[in-house]
Amino acid sequence: MKKNILYITLFLASILGSTSCSDSFLELEPKTGQVEANYYKTEDQALLAVAAVYDAYSVQNWQFVPTMSDIFSDDAFCGGSNISDMSQWQEMEMFAMTPENNSSSDLWNRCYSGIYRANLYLQKQDEVNWVTAGKKERLEAETLFLRAYFYWDLVRHYGYVPLVTTVLPSVEDYKNLPQNTPEEIFTQIAADLLKAVAVLPVEIPASEKGRISKGAVQALIARIYLYHEGFAKPVMGVGNWSNGSVTIDKAYVQAALEQIISSNQYTLLPKYADLWDWENQNNAESLLEIQYSDKAKSGDWGGWNINGNFSCVWIGVRNPEGDGGAIYPGWSFAVPTWSLANEFEAGDPRKDATLYNADVRLTKYTKGFMNTGYFNRKYMALNAYIGSGGDPSHNFPRNFVDIRYADVLLMAAELFLNDNPTKALGYFNQVRTRALGSSAALSALTLDAIYHERRVEFGGEGLRKWDLLRRGNDYAAAKINASFNVPSGLPNQADFAVRTFKAETWGMFPIPASEIRNTNQGVLSQMVPAYK
Repeated sequence: MKKNILYITLFLASILGSTSCSDSFLELEPKTGQVEANYYKTEDQALLAVAAVYDAYSVQNWQFVPTMSDIFSDDAFCGGSNISDMSQWQEMEMFAMTPENNSSSDLWNRCYSGIYRANLYLQKQDEVNWVTAGKKERLEAETLFLRAYFYWDLVRHYGYVPLVTTVLPSVEDYKNLPQNTPEEIFTQIAADLLKAVAVLPVEIPASEKGRISKGAVQALIARIYLYHEGFAKPVMGVGNWSNGSVTIDKAYVQAALEQIISSNQYTLLPKYADLWDWENQNNAESLLEIQYSDKAKSGDWGGWNINGNFSCVWIGVRNPEGDGGAIYPGWSFAVPTWSLANEFEAGDPRKDATLYNADVRLTKYTKGFMNTGYFNRKYMALNAYIGSGGDPSHNFPRNFVDIRYADVLLMAAELFLNDNPTKALGYFNQVRTRALGSSAALSALTLDAIYHERRVEFGGEGLRKWDLLRRGNDYAAAKINASFNVPSGLPNQADFAVRTFKAETWGMFPIPASEIRNTNQGVLSQMVPAYK
């Protein structure tokens, strides 16, 4: 579903920043006629309102969770032009974030903007003149999924956040919102996802690609469950994951993944590289893609009016020359590490599909900060796909694949590893042999083998951070710290100052200082140990 913005409302900033208007201004009839008082009347308006919730899911307002997650992990260095470029990401990489960090506030605002839009739609949906059977229920389920996703981003990045499920009547109500525990947030996520999964369709027709399916909900439940069990329980002290009546436990998630597999709605593409063909988006392996296009023709650097995949430019090569002019100039952020490059086995075609080796493919380029010579080939911007208007940096029509079938199979392999090793091995080998051929199939399976396969399968897709954390702080620390043991004799050796993992950050961000200032005293507090 492409982005259609009805209006934008930030969680608190826009409310607190409102100014008074003259009577004459207030008396003007809006030319569009599309304001809250006379909206939410038709099914088309309802569809646009839900599209506005999808919009918040896709926005990259100087934060993008997959990019930031790769920088946090052992898969990517921050990079950029120098050590001061995008300082908010440099701070994140070095475990030196403060409450004034811009990416922390941008992510918070994106999530609560999406939650506001979702809550407003859910509150107004009964005013719509529904004429199509099942349409109300489906749009409600999509909105609940998206609200759950926003809270998933909040709880894994901040832990303790306000829970709001309705549009509150006044600014003062928002300023007094209590700070909820991680367990309360996980409970709400479960409630929304369990309600959505019961309604959404198994099959999405070609004309509706990009909309949420039952399989996407089930796969997200599995992804959250693995983090919940591996990290939230032991580190954050939460209990079992439940909506209050249904417990999402191992058996529930195993069954959900098996339902995805047996639905026959998804399949691995025969050739791994085809996943990253810009002409092959929303393909048979995709369960959930963030939809991007050049239709908005944006030139707005603020972020919310950008319809294209802006992160394609963030990760690209600086001033590339050669390779037939294929590569659009980028900013060299999130440059892949040698640690990731060395993880690939000899002959694994996923390496060339994942890593663009600029030192080999280009005749010349500007080597930025923390240059390794590698770039994220899956999503880097290409000259063949420059948008038709606006700033080309904003308008690349490259969807971001959030969940794909290979992840379903590897999550299933992990969850069945001890309960049904034969089944687990079968799921695992489907992914491995797709890339390496039948001769590479393993005869026995370990958790370390699954983690290796996940890393080379999903390199540059933003999953590695969460895989590291759910194996524990000691595991994450060993892998992340080791990625800074770079080859000796580099001309830019000084760029790679040793980084030491700080377990007390929990891999999270501090609550933005601006939000603490905007709420009443004592309402919001830093609860993550590193930020108290």
